[in-house]
Amino acid sequence: MKDNAAVLYQQEVPQMPNTLSISRRSFARMVGAGTACAVARPIISVAAPSVSYLSSTFTARAPEMAGLVRLNSNENPYGPSPMAIKAMSDAFSLAWRYPDEHADLLIDTLAKMNGVSREQILLGDGSGEILKMCASAFTGPMGGYRRTFELAKPTRGPALKFVPGRGKMIVADPTFEAILNHAQVNGAEVVKVPLTKTFAHDLPRMRRAAVEGLIYVCNPNNPTASITPKQDLRDFINSVPQSTMILVDEAYFHYADSADYESVIPMIKDHPNLIVARTFSKIYGMAGLRCGYCIAKSDTIQRMRPHQTWDSVNIMALAAAIASLNDTEQVSNGRRWNSETKKFLTGELDAMGYQQIPSQANFLMIDVKRPVRPLLDGLKSKGVQVGRAFPALPNHMRVTIGKRSEIETFLSAFRQVTA
Repeated sequence: MKDNAAVLYQQEVPQMPNTLSISRRSFARMVGAGTACAVARPIISVAAPSVSYLSSTFTARAPEMAGLVRLNSNENPYGPSPMAIKAMSDAFSLAWRYPDEHADLLIDTLAKMNGVSREQILLGDGSGEILKMCASAFTGPMGGYRRTFELAKPTRGPALKFVPGRGKMIVADPTFEAILNHAQVNGAEVVKVPLTKTFAHDLPRMRRAAVEGLIYVCNPNNPTASITPKQDLRDFINSVPQSTMILVDEAYFHYADSADYESVIPMIKDHPNLIVARTFSKIYGMAGLRCGYCIAKSDTIQRMRPHQTWDSVNIMALAAAIASLNDTEQVSNGRRWNSETKKFLTGELDAMGYQQIPSQANFLMIDVKRPVRPLLDGLKSKGVQVGRAFPALPNHMRVTIGKRSEIETFLSAFRQVTA
């Protein structure tokens, strides 16, 4: 595979015409066929650097990374689908184009998969951008005058109206923290509600704390890998006033296999205050490419759009995402490999006497029975990185489920630092 890029760059093709138009249908055929030669381009004779060269250059620049086992960011160690890698290679010659056709095709595909209209899909630079837009659009100071601004017509789509967000940000403690920072930057009050004894979201308390604004529910939750029971979440969504928005982050949806878990995407049709976020970073192995999306009512999507940079998702990520959805084995293989390695890890930890929070994701929260910080430092000194310390759970260690060999290395180091 390492020579594909060089071949692509060296290939002679006819001179590009002054104008070029690609229909969505012809672009879809091009992606499906896996060929970038459907688009004419100038002759380019510059050889692309090989993968081995890039790898050695990176290692030379960061020697401290060599041999490091990284189990700290909940990444998929098996990487993207081979079809996604091929699609990115084929898309090299399209890098000069804005990603309109790619975005349209991905939106159409996601809409069809989820049984919604394309106006209900908003793509993001990873689900992180989706979270940021939600915090910006739906939280903010409660005081002050709320004026609606008419925005200049953008390059694509209708003119938009901007309505400043207001209200509290309500989150679990602990949960994924990035959205807290976005809300605070937006001037919103942030209210943290501790998880229950079973590490589920305390939904009644979260509802009582809300004043307009946004309630964030990460399910499965990061960093605990725990779920909130499906009936509890259904009842909660049905009870929250429409003046308060609900964002359910389903980043780890594909890994959850409990009978007490389900996606809440079907509930969007009856709840204009519900938003569901998804990402290609986890099961699809695209954390470094940055592509995510959300599903909501079209009016809700329109309120979020003013907070987004145009074309924030790059053409390579879009091509990879489209191909990933067409790979029938990516999700099933990822789930199986994760489950097998997680079973091995939990078995070893059980034998050592260390309990864990039941995991419904691609990471595990281990009760180390002591302050975790010294153990994190000890593991790092042995070339193993695991998740950071979480103040709400000071005796717990978060470990990403890596490959079997990486978990074996972790266990060896873990035994040494806990001896």
